[in-house]
Amino acid sequence: MNLLAALRGWCEAAAMEFHQLRYFVAAAEAQSMTRAAERMHVSQPALSRQIALLEDEVGVLLFDRVRKRIHLTEAGRFFLGKARQILCDAELSAQQVRERFGGERRTLRLGFIGPFLDDLVAPAVREFQQRHPKSMVSLFDLPPSAQIERLRRHELDAAILGNIDDSERAMFAVRLLSKHRIAVVVPEDHRLAGRKSVKLAELRNDGWVSLSNAFFPGRREFLIECCAKADFEPRIAAELDSLPLMLAAVATGAGVGIIPAHARKLPHAGCVFLTLSSPVITTQLLLVKPKAEAGAELASLIALIAERAASLADA
Repeated sequence: MNLLAALRGWCEAAAMEFHQLRYFVAAAEAQSMTRAAERMHVSQPALSRQIALLEDEVGVLLFDRVRKRIHLTEAGRFFLGKARQILCDAELSAQQVRERFGGERRTLRLGFIGPFLDDLVAPAVREFQQRHPKSMVSLFDLPPSAQIERLRRHELDAAILGNIDDSERAMFAVRLLSKHRIAVVVPEDHRLAGRKSVKLAELRNDGWVSLSNAFFPGRREFLIECCAKADFEPRIAAELDSLPLMLAAVATGAGVGIIPAHARKLPHAGCVFLTLSSPVITTQLLLVKPKAEAGAELASLIALIAERAASLADA
């Protein structure tokens, strides 16, 4: 069954709609119905109502609602990845149909990881479109594993992601954009939360949360290697599928984590970022694309992304 047929069958079998999935993803990422409503340009009651209808349709609660905070349930965490993929695949399929059968000019397709949308991707794309007003760029907020898979299938022209393994480096053209320091994130009631900086060894007895290898390949090994520099092996209590979910897990007491300091701008109520004083650890931000020579427009977009990324480096 092809993708469009599968999507059509899914939509006929369920009453849920794409805008409900978009609202759900926005709420999951913002960890707030109010912030999600602002992002989606709808009223908060309207967004909450549509998410409640979605929960009625799937038959389970997707969010735990505690006072004024929301947290994904286990079912919500499972559904989030599925919802993102459905939305991305639907947008991509519609573009391919317009380009192939509607005569629409080809759109550049750029994948990225969420924390770099507002200060890297969006400014670079705005500048690109000022220079190339007839060109179009579609953005896909995807975890690294999904970006790599779409690059393999020629469904992305370029991707912005973190460290990748050697086999993927051999498969694609890889450009280092910037380096970023790793920080520690702890719950706001953690014994070290009042500190400005910590040594990694001070957390040897804590439980740890990590990004899932299924979505962020190599991140479990990265955590283990970092802790090995402080002479201990982390006790991994949970693995999450996105940075916002990882922050939510820390906030609810699942454990502590290491995360690029750049991610402190994400909503992180209930947890605290601390500077990692020893060892000093950095992570890379990469531009990955097929090995074929980039056309003039893609080369221009990549140059603007690289220029902007250099100004964001903190390591």
